[in-house]
Amino acid sequence: MKEFKIPTKLINICKTCVRETRSVVRIEGTWAYFFENKTGLKKGDPFSPILFNLALQKVIQSIKMIPGGINIGKEQLNILPYADDIALIGKNEIEIRKLFVEMENLARKFRLQIDQEKTKYMIVERKNSLKKNKIGH
Repeated sequence: MKEFKIPTKLINICKTCVRETRSVVRIEGTWAYFFENKTGLKKGDPFSPILFNLALQKVIQSIKMIPGGINIGKEQLNILPYADDIALIGKNEIEIRKLFVEMENLARKFRLQIDQEKTKYMIVERKNSLKKNKIGH
């Protein structure tokens, strides 16, 4: 969060909300007992999309630093993010697979998971041939 120039006070508030959360069980309308949540945010927590976007942005910035991709004008492009979708761009299948493995490793560091069932790759060549497949390891 410091890298995004978020003020220290706000970072500390976020840490407190994530680390020191408790929940309570209600049985037949009566509050039974409190317990500490060990990991993560509560369902529906308003911090959830903010923290997700910050973590994903860090992954995207790291991928942009990896050599490869295509040149558009003076820019090198190897990733196109939109919301929670990401397109990896490379000159060939090997380059795309390397980017994917790197992105998967980076995502894991931030406890983000890539849904293998929804992950696809597409190779488009100038010869007008097109292939679609799922990424597999």
